[in-house]
Amino acid sequence: LIWGAAFVAQSVGMDYIGPFTFTAARSFLGVIVLLPCIFLLGKFGKEKPDGSGKDLIKGGIFCGIALFAGSSAQQVGVQYTTAGKAGFITALYIVIVPVLGIFLGKKTGFRKWISVLLAVTGFYFLSVKNGLSIAYGDSIILISAFLFAGHILLVSHFSRKADGIRLSCIQFLVCGILASIIMIFREQ
Repeated sequence: LIWGAAFVAQSVGMDYIGPFTFTAARSFLGVIVLLPCIFLLGKFGKEKPDGSGKDLIKGGIFCGIALFAGSSAQQVGVQYTTAGKAGFITALYIVIVPVLGIFLGKKTGFRKWISVLLAVTGFYFLSVKNGLSIAYGDSIILISAFLFAGHILLVSHFSRKADGIRLSCIQFLVCGILASIIMIFREQ
């Protein structure tokens, strides 16, 4: 419910601010929310022992870049399509992840291929217009779904090596910084 409602907020937000401003604000808000969690978990000794080091920093940077790419593409795409279509198309990352996992040597079962077929059919009926063309905003949202799928694979890889809350905080910080740089040069 919260995830779906966020698309409405994103769409309405585009009436007032640019996509990179929105992404930067949302990411820095994530950092602000996670910092007390890191402090409290660190203070009470509930953090993972492997919660620091090279894997944490490297993972935070790579995941942050991927999150920035996916979030930015999604925010730009939301300007050119409806919130409902954006939500459905973005959710295709659920079936894109196992498909991309094949290239990483992961096996995909028959039920996942049925899910991929159903998702692609739904995307076709929702987004493909006469002449087999896809609306501009829908195509950008589809790109964001692939970028989010890559992000999920990166998080899956690095979350085994580093503390998840710290990893999330660093990725939000990196995403916010990258969005801020573009925001400064492209938006008011």
